[in-house]
Amino acid sequence: MSDVSQKTDSESSFVADSLAIGMAVMLAMTVIQRGLGFFRGIWFCRLLDDAVVGQWSMAYDFITMITPVMLLGIPGTLPRYVEHYRVQGHLTPLVRRMLWVTIGLGTIFFVGIMLFPDFFGWLVFLQPQSMALVYSIGAGVVAIVIFNFVYQMVSALRQVRVASIMQFVQSVSFTVIGIAWLTFGGGLTGLVYAFIAATLIATVPGLHTLVRGWAGLPVSQDSFDALSMWRRLMPYAAALWAMNLLSNVFALSDRYMILHMMPGDDTATQAAVGQYHSGRIIPMLLISLATMISGVLMPYLAADWEAGRKEKVRENLRRILFAASGFFTAGAAVAMVMSPWFFEVILENRYAAGLQLMPMTFVFCIWVSLATIGQDYLWVAEKGKWVTVAIGVALIVNVALNYVLLPMLGLEGAVVATLVANGVMLGSLWLAMSRFGFRLDLTLLILSVLPATLLAGPWIGLACVVIACVGNVEIRGWCDEGATYLIQRLRPQPGSAA
Repeated sequence: MSDVSQKTDSESSFVADSLAIGMAVMLAMTVIQRGLGFFRGIWFCRLLDDAVVGQWSMAYDFITMITPVMLLGIPGTLPRYVEHYRVQGHLTPLVRRMLWVTIGLGTIFFVGIMLFPDFFGWLVFLQPQSMALVYSIGAGVVAIVIFNFVYQMVSALRQVRVASIMQFVQSVSFTVIGIAWLTFGGGLTGLVYAFIAATLIATVPGLHTLVRGWAGLPVSQDSFDALSMWRRLMPYAAALWAMNLLSNVFALSDRYMILHMMPGDDTATQAAVGQYHSGRIIPMLLISLATMISGVLMPYLAADWEAGRKEKVRENLRRILFAASGFFTAGAAVAMVMSPWFFEVILENRYAAGLQLMPMTFVFCIWVSLATIGQDYLWVAEKGKWVTVAIGVALIVNVALNYVLLPMLGLEGAVVATLVANGVMLGSLWLAMSRFGFRLDLTLLILSVLPATLLAGPWIGLACVVIACVGNVEIRGWCDEGATYLIQRLRPQPGSAA
């Protein structure tokens, strides 16, 4: 048996936030943070022409999406395995090894961008760009690597309040710095550096928490078996890496195919990406919220799974999925009612194509949100490779449909292709989950179809949400049973620690 030193109560560190507190803080921060992000996106669209908006969209997505792929998925294993190694008293050697690997991979990628700026300029923007802009993207990747590693650590230790504060600080800082920069005539390169500055500032609360609490961790006197650690982590990391690679390619594929295959010159295709970006400003808020919910849930689901409470994981995840589908569909319907005024007044009637495509954009963003939350089941069951399979199938469908529809229908064809592909991805994910004990039933069908009712109009969508909530006997029972369960299960437990 491992000899793990025990800390006294006064020395204990990283006392876990309960899921109830964590969710409450996360939701409060998310409302403010996404409100700021929404405001920031509006002003970016107002202060930049649509071609530059398209360039910014591609630069931002490249910086944020290439990082988990470039790091081979290794830091992403932290939320799943930190608690296991913390209890064993081996968290420090685990993190030390992962940190060195992260630094090495990040350095290699940064040097590659510095040595081959023309290639990366073409990769991100379809055409070579100024050296300064490409170098800023390299610096942005480094900043995101630092932020993400610290964020993953505090999230894995269930310091949900600190993780929420990090994202909040990043959003506030970038809003202030970015809008100030553009207001005084700054350009795209400076905007990327504004994002870098905000990201590094937001890392400070997480670093402070880790440094302050690290000395209180339990320490084992047993030797650390690094080989055994890598053997357990690498299959999970490999599946996560493949999932990140395919999901990021999937997320960018429609925009890259717009740039490469849509009729028109480079300026016209970049403007089309800008129009597409405007139609995604509001719907992408739902994916951001779902990503935060998924990240908060993962450590708690993993703890319940390892404690043998697998059926509770399944049933409560089903409830969360239904609640997310109903809430997101209703919210999208309200946003669709208000969107004509928003595009005409706030965006100065410059993004008519984005407004026209918004219903389809809402539908597939909600499907992506449901998949983001639902895939937690496969990750805690250590069956994450099936997430990769589902995304891979959807990517093939997306590329094939874009290839056919883009030349025929232009921008609308790209959105139709993405809509269909995301529907395929969601259905594939449900089938994969069913292989490992997650029940396919009427409730899962309802929550999957509910977002598609928005295509018939916002009022039809709202009516269907009401009918789904009051017309399903099982769902009505959840309202009572689920409330009781959450109150009892999610309040802070005496002596709970991360």
